[in-house]
Amino acid sequence: MQATTNKNDYYRAWAKMMVSIWQDKIAQLRVRDTGELFSSFVTEVVTQSGGDIDKIVYSYLYYGRMVDMGVGRGVSMADAGSGSGREKKPWYNKSWYHSVKVLTEKRAELYGEDFQLIIMEALHF
Repeated sequence: MQATTNKNDYYRAWAKMMVSIWQDKIAQLRVRDTGELFSSFVTEVVTQSGGDIDKIVYSYLYYGRMVDMGVGRGVSMADAGSGSGREKKPWYNKSWYHSVKVLTEKRAELYGEDFQLIIMEALHF
């Protein structure tokens, strides 16, 4: 059970860190008309019946994705950046994909450690 707790602690910390990264990027790019996007982040860490983390769910105001892509209020994806008066403020995608890659590598490490313990217990080491 200790290994599960350590993994779950890591995932919860990762979820919290992801929100901090996004908020830092939002502040850096000055994506804050009213500050509502910055304060709208909610994280839910869903666990399975055995206690392992099943998924991490993020919620935030939808218009944040429009800001990321430089679209909205009559500016479509096709019109974005072509003199539309809107610029992309990429606060989401790059940091998300990089962090998911890091999380994937860490998950492989954590599950590898669990597998080693299972094998050692099965062989009575």
